[in-house]
Parts: sequence; structure tokens; C-alpha cells
Amino acid sequence: MSLFRRRTATETLDPPDGAATLLCNFAGCGSHTASPCSYRDRRGRECGTAFCPDHATLVDGKRYCRRHGSTVLALGQQASDPLALPDVGNRAPSLVSWVAHDLDPPVTELLTRLAHPEERVLTDQEVSLVHDAIRNTRWERSWRLVDHTGVIVKITVIVGEEDDAVVRVRVGSEDVVRAVPPWIERRRLGLESSPEVDATQRRIFYRFIEENIAATAERQRIANDRPIWTT
Repeated sequence: MSLFRRRTATETLDPPDGAATLLCNFAGCGSHTASPCSYRDRRGRECGTAFCPDHATLVDGKRYCRRHGSTVLALGQQASDPLALPDVGNRAPSLVSWVAHDLDPPVTELLTRLAHPEERVLTDQEVSLVHDAIRNTRWERSWRLVDHTGVIVKITVIVGEEDDAVVRVRVGSEDVVRAVPPWIERRRLGLESSPEVDATQRRIFYRFIEENIAATAERQRIANDRPIWTT
């Protein structure tokens, strides 16, 4: 299923309070058929953006902006609990979901290739909130190569709340990537780019991640296969 989809002929959008007369916040869109993003965080704060039917993200019949639609989808069943919804300005779960979605095919293929016949690949379907030993908070989504004894190789996409623009990728206990995605860096700098430049930068970014994941996962696979000699 695509992370983002538009309304079909059989779906309807019910604008909050019937207010579908706002100017759409999508760049270059002049439509005055926008309604507010439906997102409310755990403190009850609203997103404050508005999008028309053509540029809204639709989740369970509600209109969201792109980021918060991704956040709700990333959380899955957790999103039904209002107290589980991240702060309105927190992009971490959305970014984890976005990057993990794009990495899913090559990472799944890699782990499938590394698997022995008795092993299988497990994939998280939702983004999880994790607290480390010193109570730092991060959001993550993982893939695991497992057998009856446990995890052989684990690959995790992580975004911490201390800097929700930085993507970390971990293989086992090793951080193999720590980087700001190019589309976020451009936004930080106020730079515009053509679709062609954006696509090229994204390909380079993901190729860099995939190469680092593959090298480390293959090394860990080999290390796991070595016999343990005892005396």
C-alpha cells in the first residue's frame, strides 16, 4: 500500500466543522477548497495547515498534511490512542517511516539473500517509540533475520527526538549511517531544486545507505557462521 494516496471516486472527505474554504498550503496551489489538517497531538495542539482534496493525505476518511498523514500511518494502531500521538512539530516518526518505506525492498532482498534455509526475515509494520538507558527518546523501525535461537542480523532506521532531522541506520549494534536527508537539508537552507535534481540526490542518499548496510550485514553474517572453538 502506498504511504500517501489521494481520494478516489468512492471516498468522501468530511472537512472539520465544514470549513473547506481555506487556501491550500501546497506550494503553487490556489484552491480555496482546503480544510485544516486533522492532526491533534497528545497535548491537544493543532497542526495549523490546510490542504485541498488534491493535496491532502487521506487516512481513515480524514485529511492530513503530508507529514502528519505519514505520522498517523507510521504509528498504525498506536494512533488510535490520543496520548500516543507525538508533538505537532515532531517529524521523527514520519521521517523514520518515509526512509524505512523506501529502504524496505533492498533491505528485505539483502536479508533474504543472506538467509539460510531455516531462517526467516521479519519486518516491523509500525514505527516504535524507544527510550534508552538515559531516557533519550527515539523512533525506529527494524528488519530482522532470525532463526530458532534468536536474531542473527538486525537493521534499524532511527530518528532521535533530540534532532529529528538526522537519520541513523544501525546494523546490529553498529551505527553505519548518520546523515541529514538532502530534501531536509535543502529546506533548512531555503534552497529550491528541480524534480530531476531532487530525484538524483535521493538516489545518491539511498545508495549510500544501502551500500553501508550491505557491507556490515554481510560481515556480521559471516561472523555469525564461524564455528566457536572450545577446549
